[in-house]
Amino acid sequence: MKKNIFKKNQRILLISSFLIMLSFVLISIYLFSINQNLDQDSQEDPIDNTLFNDTISPDSIQQAVALEIQRIHRRGIEDNFRKIGTSWKTNPCYYYTAQMNNAEWTSDEITTWDTGYVGWEAYRHVENETIETKIKIEIIDIEKKLLRKDEVIKESFSIVYNFKTGRWSGDDSFNDSDGYGHYIGDTYEIWFNVFQTDNDNDNIPFWTENNILGTDPYIDDSRLDPDGDGIPTSWEWKWGYDPFIFDNHTILDPDEDGLQNIEEYTMRKWTANPYYKEIFIEVDFMEKGPGLFAKDNILHKESQWILMDAFIDHHIAIHIDDGWPSGFTNGGGEYLPFSETHVGPFSGMASSFYKYHFADERKGIFRYVLVLHDCGWNFCVDHKLWPDVITIPSNNQYFRNVYMPSATTERLMRLAHSVVLMHELGHSMGLIPEYCAGIDNASMAGRNDLPPIQKWIERIDAWNYWEDYQSVMNYHKINVYYLDYSDGSHGPNDEDDWSHIDLRFFQEPIFEDYDVSDS
Repeated sequence: MKKNIFKKNQRILLISSFLIMLSFVLISIYLFSINQNLDQDSQEDPIDNTLFNDTISPDSIQQAVALEIQRIHRRGIEDNFRKIGTSWKTNPCYYYTAQMNNAEWTSDEITTWDTGYVGWEAYRHVENETIETKIKIEIIDIEKKLLRKDEVIKESFSIVYNFKTGRWSGDDSFNDSDGYGHYIGDTYEIWFNVFQTDNDNDNIPFWTENNILGTDPYIDDSRLDPDGDGIPTSWEWKWGYDPFIFDNHTILDPDEDGLQNIEEYTMRKWTANPYYKEIFIEVDFMEKGPGLFAKDNILHKESQWILMDAFIDHHIAIHIDDGWPSGFTNGGGEYLPFSETHVGPFSGMASSFYKYHFADERKGIFRYVLVLHDCGWNFCVDHKLWPDVITIPSNNQYFRNVYMPSATTERLMRLAHSVVLMHELGHSMGLIPEYCAGIDNASMAGRNDLPPIQKWIERIDAWNYWEDYQSVMNYHKINVYYLDYSDGSHGPNDEDDWSHIDLRFFQEPIFEDYDVSDS
């Protein structure tokens, strides 16, 4: 009897032990699965565990998205200038539409190749606490044919704007190949910005200030610089810098275009982008001289637009200040006193223009272009920054003697100025004879003191030798209106200009000083 009781108790003990172990295993599996889910949730949404305020739009403000069209540029004007006749005078006709939150904004007709900096804005309300909204922009050509008008969509792209972060993605996105807020299509180039209604108008969303930056969403952070690096919180947030960690923006130049971040910030109104190469140019003009056949010493808009197109194919944006409306009071478009004197490096005249008409705060940001009656070319002056000054002539002799055929029409004069400015800009980017002997080749130009026959032989030899160098830096190419730098693919004597270009070169110092003329 006792033996049976013992065996029975033994079985009960074994069963109890098994049940206890099974319970322990099941509980362990359950706890492990909970931890796994928690880990997965934290990886998928790391911000959720640290939210301070998940509100997107406080009650004090109606949530809305705003689209700003900053500038539109129609590409391809050079093609018209390559055609004999008056087609270069024909302006395009187009308009744009923007679809935002089930509404459409349609512009008036635009009849210019370039709108300049316009700042056209449209707002669209959305339901409060909306996280994202889609924006679609289209540019439509109006093609007039006899008695009818045809409309053709030339550009169409879409982005998705996030109200939490104030950033957008899609066909344009942060740090993409053509720049944030800059879309380059086959026919049009457009600069734009997107933002939202905001309590303190600093363009940092309410949600971001609460949950990422920890700043006060009711205080304008475009005026605050908590890390003391010279650039406020709003700009640093837009371009991916930590506004609470000091960055030396006086030397940072991530796109290597010669504009340090502090200078990019200065030029923000004119679409400057710290991650996209840009060239800023100020142009001043000499007053028109006396006489019936005197030329206007100006850089025509068409010449500027041709130049823009030549560079944008290589992801370099050109900005030319010839008198920007509502722009700098010390900016471009100033008319300088007329002089028949040849302006060369030793005359002191160009140095005087540089000293008294080119603002100090622009030096190191802008290249300074002078369109004068009679002058040399790119040369050294007393400011010790050789390539940041460019002089180009605008007289009958220049237009008649340099080009084949002679630039005796308004069409060819405009094309000629595009060509010569691209040549001189090349020098400001390091395209100099020390890099390639085909640049400014003296023998080909016939500038040596050889007897006439030998000079002609030297010229033909140089002509043949440098025929492969398909570049506007080659004198043989410039006089036939060639408008490009070479890519090194045209033969054994070619060079790859585009790869050699250094946009910072215009800031390189020299060792020579020239006098400044105060006369």
